[in-house]
Amino acid sequence: MNDLTKRDSGFLSGVQGIQWAVFMLTNVIAVPVVVGAAFHMPPSDISSFMQRMLFVSGAATLIQVFMGHRLPVVEGAAGMWWAIFILLGTMSAPTEQGLLLQQLEMGLIIAGLFLAILGFLPIIEKVRLLFTPIVTGVYLILLVAQLSGSFFKSILGITATGQLNGKIAFICFVEIIIILLFSLKVKGIWKSMGPLVGIVVGWLLFHFFGLLHLGKTYEPTSWFMVPKLLEWGSPKFDVGIVLTSIITSVVLISNVIASILVVGIALEREIQPKQYQKGIFGNGVNLFVSGIFSVVGVVPLSVSAGFITTTGIKKMRPLVIGAILIMAAGFFPYIGGFLSTLPLEVAYASLFIPFSQMMGFGIRDLMGQEPSSRNLLVIGLSLMVGIGMMFMPPQGFESVAPWLRNIVANGLLVGLIFCLLLEHVLFREKKGAISANN
Repeated sequence: MNDLTKRDSGFLSGVQGIQWAVFMLTNVIAVPVVVGAAFHMPPSDISSFMQRMLFVSGAATLIQVFMGHRLPVVEGAAGMWWAIFILLGTMSAPTEQGLLLQQLEMGLIIAGLFLAILGFLPIIEKVRLLFTPIVTGVYLILLVAQLSGSFFKSILGITATGQLNGKIAFICFVEIIIILLFSLKVKGIWKSMGPLVGIVVGWLLFHFFGLLHLGKTYEPTSWFMVPKLLEWGSPKFDVGIVLTSIITSVVLISNVIASILVVGIALEREIQPKQYQKGIFGNGVNLFVSGIFSVVGVVPLSVSAGFITTTGIKKMRPLVIGAILIMAAGFFPYIGGFLSTLPLEVAYASLFIPFSQMMGFGIRDLMGQEPSSRNLLVIGLSLMVGIGMMFMPPQGFESVAPWLRNIVANGLLVGLIFCLLLEHVLFREKKGAISANN
């Protein structure tokens, strides 16, 4: 009887592990396609990117399970990280993109080391306090605002055809509606599967209307391949990229803490202070791993709490199985090759709702602040400067030193730095007022 129970338990864990794996795939599949397109990667490079992204997502989850916070939380590409990749890719000239990818490798490596060390220092809370709701709100709004043009150009078919394409726009609209309905109306395990269902429907409609790009197909040379280190080349140092990476990693500390907190609530378990520190350390290690494997930075996904609540899967073993499955998928080029044929427009449409939510989170942070003349001035000036810099032509910064150009020409970074100066230096509030606001 005990053997039968063990076999049933093992079978159940396997089934639940597959559920975790599908959930993880939902948060991975669109990343290499969108980022690869921003950097004009050929199909073979996007396929390899997909392999490494699968491998790192699975490995990062296991690192957190065994070395970090030790909770059933999925690691996936952070929306803020791949937004940075897309943003820099679309801003740069094609001839500079190879070097930019090497600089992003270095940025992730240094940000990872910085965060891992920071996780064990008492100064971490002081660093976190720099990113007040006003600063994070402005950052998120600027980030999404700078990317909105790329989203609409792709979703409306302008990127693919040079003009508005009714068929592509219709398919993307249907996909967005499906994801929205799943997000708002569906209950149970299917609620978290909206993006995957939307991607499948959009992909099928592209095939039905004969819109699939045949040139995107890629035939792997072997059925098994170990993910390569530093696929984009040796890491290169750039002040602007490193600064952007470190700022992004610090901003995402709140995401790490929030993910641990909500999963603890879903598990009905009290979270110990050390788990937050270990979670931040684990995220630093995972950013380092992301850099050396040439992928987008990963972060604990708070939607894991929703998955746990809807499925009732609270044990660690199924997540470990799911992470191993996703990690193993990264060794098979045919899997990466197939997933990389996902149409770019479908990938962008699947991200439309999550990125809209990021804008909403930014607005929520700002709405929670007192509408004083001081706060309105800090918010207004920061957004005006950041958005204004986004409309400056790239050639306008040719006279700026190369090491400074990636900072000055980046509206997101300029707006954020300006906001930090206004918030903490020029219009600094008294400590009592800051504590009251937080």
